[in-house]
Amino acid sequence: MAETDAACQACEEHARKAEADRIAALDAYEAKYAAVHAAAIAVLNIKVLVPLVLDRAAANYNRWRSMFVVVLGKYALTDHVLSDIVNADRPAWVQMNCTVLTWIYCTIHVDLQQSTMNRKPNARDVWIYLVNEFLGQRESRALLLSAEFRMAKQGLASITDFCRCLETMAATLSDFGDPIGDWTLVLTLLRGLNGKFRPMVSNLKMRQPFPTFEEARTLLLLEEIDIDDVAASEVVGASDPPPSSMTTALITAPRPPARRSYIGQGQVGHASHG
Repeated sequence: MAETDAACQACEEHARKAEADRIAALDAYEAKYAAVHAAAIAVLNIKVLVPLVLDRAAANYNRWRSMFVVVLGKYALTDHVLSDIVNADRPAWVQMNCTVLTWIYCTIHVDLQQSTMNRKPNARDVWIYLVNEFLGQRESRALLLSAEFRMAKQGLASITDFCRCLETMAATLSDFGDPIGDWTLVLTLLRGLNGKFRPMVSNLKMRQPFPTFEEARTLLLLEEIDIDDVAASEVVGASDPPPSSMTTALITAPRPPARRSYIGQGQVGHASHG
């Protein structure tokens, strides 16, 4: 019995010490980042720092997440979304949790807002929900997106927009566990270009060494500028009005014979031809 009491007492002592250590660590942490957290609270418009709106239709989760994590790191708030530790007994932690939640709500589409607001009022829970919403069911989503990626066509899009679309899909596939190599990315780009770039496709395929995605994009952008310039010149040439009939007559009509003046035997006369 005495041994049991001693063991319980030791456990309680250990728990009290652990709690005291936790409080001391949190006090030190909050004091260290008090100024940074005050600056985070002062952010009135998070869209200045995260200009994207997370949307299912836009498929922009990777870019949104990257921007958002950078901002969280800037204000020492990353743990609020990447750690499962909850310090609900700390007013400062609760305040910063509300700050991160506000930022999330203000940078996601209204449809996602409704879904996330049904979660617990915890930034970590909302973050996990968004991760599952965009990266859940990896296998089936990866299969669908992989097929869409390999069949992607430029259509009427610019080179910039088409390349951005391919990069976004490749980044999402990487998150799904199906990374796309640079060589595959270049081949998919060349295969999806529209007809006006066909000569350039043959040129790029024969280059040694094979171009990287950045090199191929740069060369295609230069080609696009030349193609657009030629098209614009043809449009301007076709829009020039033809010369009027009066102008044509003035240009083509024969000139009358010139008349010469001469002076002879004290009188002035005019000699005409014929």
